[in-house]
Amino acid sequence: MKNKILLATAVAVACGAPLSAMAGADIYGQLRYSINSADPDTVGSDSTLSGEDNVSLFGLKAEAKGDSVTAFAHLQTGAPADGNGGTAFDQRFYFGGLKGDFGTVAYGRMTNAYKMPGFKLDPFYNLSHVGANGSLGTGGATYGLSGATNGFTDNALQYTSPSMSGLTFNVGLYIDDGSEDDHGTNIGVKYSGKDYHVGVQFASNDTTAATVPGVLVDGDAVRIDGAYKGSNWSVGFSFENVDEVAAQAATPFIPGDPTTTPPTPPTLPQPAVEAVDVDYMYLVGKFNASKDTQLVLSVGSVSDDGANGLEGSGTNLGVFQTIAPKTQVYASYSTASLDTSDADPSVFSVGAIHKF
Repeated sequence: MKNKILLATAVAVACGAPLSAMAGADIYGQLRYSINSADPDTVGSDSTLSGEDNVSLFGLKAEAKGDSVTAFAHLQTGAPADGNGGTAFDQRFYFGGLKGDFGTVAYGRMTNAYKMPGFKLDPFYNLSHVGANGSLGTGGATYGLSGATNGFTDNALQYTSPSMSGLTFNVGLYIDDGSEDDHGTNIGVKYSGKDYHVGVQFASNDTTAATVPGVLVDGDAVRIDGAYKGSNWSVGFSFENVDEVAAQAATPFIPGDPTTTPPTPPTLPQPAVEAVDVDYMYLVGKFNASKDTQLVLSVGSVSDDGANGLEGSGTNLGVFQTIAPKTQVYASYSTASLDTSDADPSVFSVGAIHKF
């Protein structure tokens, strides 16, 4: 408790907030692990059986409340349960800011406002599945969501307004250290009703650097998303149009095969490369069969006439069973049919998620 008070005090002093009230600090974490049977469906590659960490993590949230303003900070690191090479933690994000009647402003390395709706929509995010880049992976977004739904954004300055009759808007500036005038930007709006929401996000990179991950240099991306929640079910969708680079399909990652490497956000070239418009569609439905059992189905598609090597469709099925207040076990099946390479990668997983 003493450490919590000291940390909250430090955050408040750093942000200049009067300490009329103190919310303290919260430590949290997730242990995420699965056993997978994966088939990359490529020539010379066989099915594999492996145990994989699915982005286990450790985090710290701190708040200090003033009379009208709350200062906050949020630090999160990866804490892999295996394959960490002797390193306890991996970099994820660290940001801080202020919130009050004026809204919320934050600065640091964070999930940008374009990525966030896709991240919230995907129940298979950071599980073993066919990922956004069309290869087998142990984290990130599902096939049908773009690469801009992965990664974190450095030097991010974001503002989100308070709700005004259900309507909120956000703006973001993503600073390019190598350019004096050109930077990445984001603007969005969201309307929330009693049981539903719809939103639009627009992100754009400058002419010198890809400060928004997953979007081409001097390119942009648009996402339209929404969701509806019933009594024991919900549905959601995301449609994206993203400027990307014409390329072949990514080399598949085979869990348990040391000659392959996990997928990472694509390395984006300088603006000499011609961009292609890629359309991504993702639909998801959830049904609560009981208080502790949830059934999930998602379908995704990528459409670009084969220009980026990822055109095709994908499906994910999952059953999630809560066995303790913060512990789930699950079984999932993920597959995609890639038109360009005629590959049909798939992975069947049985795993657990334990939160504290």
